[in-house]
Parts: sequence; C-alpha cells; structure tokens
Amino acid sequence: MYWRGGTRGGALAGLLAGFIVWGYTLLLPSFAKSGWLPNDFLTQGLFGIDLLRPQQLFGLSGIDEISHCLFWSFLANIGAYVGVSLLRPPMVAEATQATVFVDALQESGPIGAVLWRGRAKVSDLQELVGRFLGPARAEVAFAGYARRHGGRQGDKLEADARLVQFAESLLAGAIGSASARVMVASVAKEEPLSIEEVMHILDEASQLRTYSRELERKSRELTAATLELREANERLQELDRVKDDIMSSVTHELRTPLTSIRAFSELLRDDPKMHLPDRERFLGLIVSETERLTRLINQTLDLAKIESGRADWNACELDLKEVIEQSVAATSQLFREKEAHVDLDLPDNLPLIMGDRDRLIQVMLNLLSNAAKFLPPGSGRVRVMLRLLADGLQVSVTDNGPGIRPQDQELIFEKFRQVGDTMTAKPSGTGLGLPISRRIVEYLGGRLWVESVPGEGATFLFTLPFAPQRELAVGQQEPAA
Repeated sequence: MYWRGGTRGGALAGLLAGFIVWGYTLLLPSFAKSGWLPNDFLTQGLFGIDLLRPQQLFGLSGIDEISHCLFWSFLANIGAYVGVSLLRPPMVAEATQATVFVDALQESGPIGAVLWRGRAKVSDLQELVGRFLGPARAEVAFAGYARRHGGRQGDKLEADARLVQFAESLLAGAIGSASARVMVASVAKEEPLSIEEVMHILDEASQLRTYSRELERKSRELTAATLELREANERLQELDRVKDDIMSSVTHELRTPLTSIRAFSELLRDDPKMHLPDRERFLGLIVSETERLTRLINQTLDLAKIESGRADWNACELDLKEVIEQSVAATSQLFREKEAHVDLDLPDNLPLIMGDRDRLIQVMLNLLSNAAKFLPPGSGRVRVMLRLLADGLQVSVTDNGPGIRPQDQELIFEKFRQVGDTMTAKPSGTGLGLPISRRIVEYLGGRLWVESVPGEGATFLFTLPFAPQRELAVGQQEPAA
C-alpha cells in the first residue's frame, strides 16, 4: 500500500503488526493442533480471554481460518502503518518515494519538483498564473493538467509538488524562471529542509554515484572478459586448423615410405631365391625408408608440440660458438661423403646468449644437412659465420648449391614444402626441418630467413638476442669504444 503521508517508521510498524497477527491467528493454532501447545489456547484464548481466541479473534466467526487470518493481519498492517505515519510529517526522501510510487502510472514531471515540500492552494496558483497569462488561458492549462493526471476536475486537484512545478513552468515562459520562482513562492508556503533531511539526500546521492561507478567497473570487467574469451576462441580455432593441416600433410607424406616398404617386402616374400646383391639392396631401401618414416613422425610430433605451446624448453646462458662447433662435428660425415669443404669463421670471446642448447643444435643440424643436400659433388663448399650485432649474435650458413628462386624463399618455411617438389625430382627429407627451425628461433626471440640468388648458392641466417645481463654490459661498453 502506498500513501503520500506514509513514513518509514509506519511501514515497518505495519509489517511487524501484520506478521504478529499472522503468527497468532494461523501459525500458533497449527502448533496447538499438532500438540505442541495446549488445546486450551484454541478453545479459551490467550490468558483465558474468550475474545482472544486465535481463530475467532474478537468474536469474528463463520469464515475459514485463512480468510480470518488475512482479514486481521491486513487490518493490523494498515492500522499500524497509518497510525505511526500520522505521528510526524514525512521527510523529504519519504515524500519523494511516496509520490513516485503513488503516481507511477501518471505522466512524470521534472525530478526537482518531487523534492519540493510545502502547502499551497490550487485557486491561488491558478489566480497567480491568470494575472500574467490571462484567466481563460490559465483555466484551460489547469484543466488540461487535471485531465492528464487522472481526469480530476481543476477544483479537485491537490496542490502537490508537481502542480507547483507546473505553475512555475507556465510563468517561466512569460516572466522568466527566476521571477516565476519568486512569484510562486509568494503564494506557496514551502517548508525548509532540516539538516537531517539534507544529509539524507546527500547520502542517497553519494550511494547512487557509488553504484554508478561499480556498474561501470563491472561493465569494463565484462568487456575485458569478452575480449579474452574471443581471443581464446580464436586461438582454439587456429590450433584446430593447425591440427587439420598437419594431419592432412602427414597422411600424404606417410604413404610414400609405407608404399616403398610394402613393395620391397612383397618382392622379397614372393621371390625367396632372389640373388643376394638384389636382396641386400632391397633390404637397404627398406631400412632407409623406415628411418625416413621415423624422422617424419618425430619431426611432426615435435612441430605439433612447438605450435601448441607444449614443447619442453631449457633456456640458459650458452656460448653459441660451442653450439656451432658441436653441430659441424656431428655433420662432418655428410660433408665427407659429398667431398665438400666446410669453412668456419667463429670469433672468440663473444657475449653469451640466452637459449636452449639442444634446440639450437637441432637448428644448426637442420641448416647444415640442408646445405649438404644441395652441394655439387666434389666441389661443394659451406661457410659458417658468427657475427656480433648491436643487440645480439648472427649466424649464417652459406653454400654454393643451385640457390633458391625469390618466389620460393618463403615457401620453404612452410610445412612439407621443398624446393624442386615435383614428381620427377623430389629432394630427400620431410619438409619439416626449416619450419621447425624457424619456430625455435622465433621462440628464443630471434629471426630466421634466407638470402639467395639462383645459381649462386643460398645463405640461411638467424639472429639471437644477448642474455639480459650481457646486453647491459655491451651497452655500457659501446660509448667507450
């Protein structure tokens, strides 16, 4: 129930009174029927007073217990609400809330009008407006206001805050807002706000600002969470695409060695009396294709781990010169078989870098074996150089092979792509060494690329940054140089 004269104390008193009567007339009788209270409570009433029998309170009988309880609880609720509210006039906040709820379905006016509290007569307001706008125009305006607010006649209007504001707005159009406020104040007796009411209004305004800031913060958090979810979804889609690409390519690449192994195995099975040299040659091809299949599977799994972020890394400070020397020694047999010469240009006392030794050896082995693969027999040369840059070290592996066409220089870093990939001349290997090498170098903060002129060989280069403390030391030494 809403009432313009209601107060907070009256509302609480009404709720409490209604709850007490409900408990007395409905809840306690159910306890008595269950044997938890004496049966005399129902038949004789509280303290033996007949008028206080809970299901025939004050002699009211002939209705069911639910209706009996609702009648008395509502009566107590309304009585306490009205009675306590009449003990004092409502405060500004209470009057504002009451006006908003009572006129919720009527045309809303300016918010400032709701905060007005005082006394005025409708006739005085209409006469004041008539002095400046004319009696006829004032009567029409007030009649229109009455129709918009429940169809009441002008003489039955209540001079509330909205009507005072309406009259002030009519005068403002003729004499200005400041003069209109002064004129309305001459006929409307406005009650001043107490300090408590002003502080209460300020507290409510502060709470509204706090709630507004909290909503803005929640909105920003939801926006950030949405962006994170969108980015996570995009990463999942990319990982799914990488998985599909790898599975498609691996399925295709696995067929070649498996087909060869099966064909040679069937030849050996179908001809048990095959000549020994042919048998040894076929067995050698089976072993070679098996090793190729093993490399393909290992490199595919390695690439999948790196791209999905699940690879194991052991970063530490290391001497890149030692890594290069170890890699060259590991591939020396390849170059001896090609009768090729390897030149090393590795300065001493270079700063350390931060990297994974095993992964960098894997990169060097890929680059050196790739160079050996394309060297001309008997006249091949490979040059490995290590250079100091301003922010790191640069390694280059140069060969005198056939070189790489400009349009192929990025394709060779794609999975399962090789230069000269045709049906008649397919290079050996899996096509995964360079893609794996590039991802390793990029993970360590560097860059891997190729420079080549067709017919003049190719140079593969990669850079790696200094270890953090070494980079600072080099930066401090540069001014002295």
